[in-house]
Amino acid sequence: MARFTFISVTVLSAIAALTGAGAAPLRLRRAVTQTAANFKELAYADFQISSGTGGTAQAEANAVFVDPFAGTDLTTVSSDVLTAMNNMREAAESAETEDFNPQIDAASGAAADALQVGKIKNKVLKLTGEVQVLNIKIAQAKAKGSDTSDLESSLADEQTKLTTNIATDKSNAGKASQAVAGAAAAAAPASSSAAAKATSTKAAASKTTAAAAAPTANTDAVTQTAANFKELDYADFQISDGTGGDAEAQANAVFVDPFAGADLTTVSSDVLTAMNNMREAAESAETDDFNPQIAAASGAAADALQVGKIKNKVLKLTGEVQVLNIKIAQAKAKGSDTSDLESSLADEQTKLSTNIATDKASAGKPSQGVA
Repeated sequence: MARFTFISVTVLSAIAALTGAGAAPLRLRRAVTQTAANFKELAYADFQISSGTGGTAQAEANAVFVDPFAGTDLTTVSSDVLTAMNNMREAAESAETEDFNPQIDAASGAAADALQVGKIKNKVLKLTGEVQVLNIKIAQAKAKGSDTSDLESSLADEQTKLTTNIATDKSNAGKASQAVAGAAAAAAPASSSAAAKATSTKAAASKTTAAAAAPTANTDAVTQTAANFKELDYADFQISDGTGGDAEAQANAVFVDPFAGADLTTVSSDVLTAMNNMREAAESAETDDFNPQIAAASGAAADALQVGKIKNKVLKLTGEVQVLNIKIAQAKAKGSDTSDLESSLADEQTKLSTNIATDKASAGKPSQGVA
């Protein structure tokens, strides 16, 4: 009888331990070993680092985005891996704006403090991903002999933000850190984004091959609205063919005009994903196509490609600014803090204004696209 009692208590204790563990979310990432060769997109709940205590975010974020590439030649990292990293970074960003901010606003006392510590750890995670992606892009661009000044400028900006948040996390060393309740749900948008991007990339490759003989921007044939906005192949919305000077209006026609009169708080996550993928397609055109083609060209051909590159930068940045405007509108509607988003908006708007001015200075000059 005594033995039976002992076994019963042991079993009950084990059940209680498991039940208790359920209250504190486990980071399943510990069971996943990623390397540069097998790096896959993970659900946010499987790589988030906000549970536990503050002070260790740098090492934990490195374990997700940096350590898997230790000793790896970054020029060999595949586009699929870059897509996975980008989607994971975006999942962390979504967790910040859609989960941490409103949950912090709704909490108080120790609960709010723990969520704030968790938010900072999540920012370190997000920015570490961004910095590593930029490091890879820079390595690959340099290997092609392409200009990396824009990428390095972005890297400097993101590294500054990362350093600031690492310092904040270290000042929180030992403090309770809470992950967001919606962490597990963050996986779906990232996976959907990956699938959409893979489809887009494949379609864009086919489109580019077909259009190689006579590249033409087909945006005139596509009428987008906020209600029916869909992801387009780069060749169908690029604005670099023709002449310089009108990039602002052309880029607005792609990313801004479709939302004229629309309540930005109602823009769906699917539309945001489409806009992000189109913006990234323009960015890829710059680093993967414009830069090497400009480096290989000379004379009038190089000049026309340079004008086209600036128009493409206006396109890319207009997309980025509009996405940020939508995110800010939606965050404000929830009563969430928008200071980080507004800081990013100010940075991107400055870059956009600079490139619009450069494009206007090229008014009437031949402009060559790469799609």
